[in-house]
Amino acid sequence: MNLLRCRYRLPLPYSRRAFSFTSCVRQNDQQDLYSSFGQTSIFRKVADKPEALIALRDFAALLKDKGVDPTAGPPSVTQMLRLAANSDFRSAAQRVVTELQNAGVDLKSQDVLQELTALSKKAESG
Repeated sequence: MNLLRCRYRLPLPYSRRAFSFTSCVRQNDQQDLYSSFGQTSIFRKVADKPEALIALRDFAALLKDKGVDPTAGPPSVTQMLRLAANSDFRSAAQRVVTELQNAGVDLKSQDVLQELTALSKKAESG
């Protein structure tokens, strides 16, 4: 009887898979990045301009839809090429630039570039 039981073993009705999880560290890094951005002169200029905030929100949503996480560091070359070829991305990026200029943010200013560089370094190291 034991021989029959071992010989005709039924397969398991489910597969055994290991669970994986993402730690909360990444979410904390995003919160740190957002709070750091809130302390920049760029944010202070944009804070009372709803059009600029909407343009930034829409741009971030578009990046997320395209699979790009701005808080995870710079996108890959392939992602950048795909974004550059996308007309929705180009128009959203132009809208962000226009709204930031209307809000008084000079994207060519050395101070603004230094703030953005510091934020990107903080995102990469975090």
